[in-house]
Amino acid sequence: MYEDERYQMLRLIEQSYEHWTSKKLPTPSIMEEERLRWLDEQSPYGLLVQNNNEEPLFIYANKQAQIIFGYSLEEFLSTPSRKSAPPQMQRDRECLLEKVTTQGILMGYHGTRVDKQGMLFEIKNGMIWNLISKSGETIGMAALICKSET
Repeated sequence: MYEDERYQMLRLIEQSYEHWTSKKLPTPSIMEEERLRWLDEQSPYGLLVQNNNEEPLFIYANKQAQIIFGYSLEEFLSTPSRKSAPPQMQRDRECLLEKVTTQGILMGYHGTRVDKQGMLFEIKNGMIWNLISKSGETIGMAALICKSET
């Protein structure tokens, strides 16, 4: 994924987030282009996007999401999003995504996830929202995640 494509995706992520929350994604006070670079490369929280395919794939992951899950960007972009949760948590994950589909956004979610090495970890105070194209069509889901240190 090239820099321009990542920044286009980040603009779409933020526009959709703002649609649901009336706020911009949390960042330091910096200029717009630096803001996008910060979200992509320096954010302390992970940002992930999955598409709406029958078997959804990740189509974006910022640097922090890559660190949290242990995947390179190339690996993320070829990974079905269901692999982010352990097999025993798939039904919970499906229910969570169904809520997002109907409500548009889910704030404050917690859940068990699995990294590339198969190690389980907890997400705390996460947010998931429908990703909306410029034409108003839902084209996927975006997530803001923080790994619990406990």
